[in-house]
Amino acid sequence: MQSDSPRPLPPPKRRITVAAREQFREELVNIARRIFLSEGYAAVTIRRITAEAGVTPMAFYWYFDCKDALLTVIWDEIIQEAAQFCRTHIEAVPESERTLAYCEAMLDFWLSHRDHFRFIFLGESPTVDMARLRRQLQDLPGIQQVYQDLATLLRPYTQRQAPAELASACLRTLLIYRLFGFLHSVIGMHQPDESLLATHREWVRNDLRENLARWQQAT
Repeated sequence: MQSDSPRPLPPPKRRITVAAREQFREELVNIARRIFLSEGYAAVTIRRITAEAGVTPMAFYWYFDCKDALLTVIWDEIIQEAAQFCRTHIEAVPESERTLAYCEAMLDFWLSHRDHFRFIFLGESPTVDMARLRRQLQDLPGIQQVYQDLATLLRPYTQRQAPAELASACLRTLLIYRLFGFLHSVIGMHQPDESLLATHREWVRNDLRENLARWQQAT
């Protein structure tokens, strides 16, 4: 004979707050970032990330489509850190010297985080098109912030040129090529001589100063 007593209600589902979800997402990012930087792209797997976080691999897909999507998030976070470093550095600098100071800060950030630079701009994989992933960075907040900063800093150099926006974009491109060409060159070396590196950095700084002076005169 069946009992007429009501069945116990299932326990209510625990709701995860937005803050908790964001905290867990950040935990996944931090775990992956540590492995990427210390062991390289091939060492990072979704199973390893989620195992360290204490969840099943399926939990990963609540936050990221794939490992490459997570990789670009980490890259973008580092670039945002570089942009913030530069913005903070120029706060106390006279306005007339801020463009050069921003460029110097950009050099100094990457020279003091060479593993980060290699991770983003020099790392390769036989199974992944890294160039394609790097192109995706153009639309993410980090590089967009750098572009916005440089557009603001370069405005006095291009305000009388027509069209000013195109002139600013050209100058920005020249600056970025000069900075990152130098960084690719010296950070791509395994153990660059530090005294020679300091000399080359000073050459780049002087070259930038001379070019900024010419651009200023052109206005």
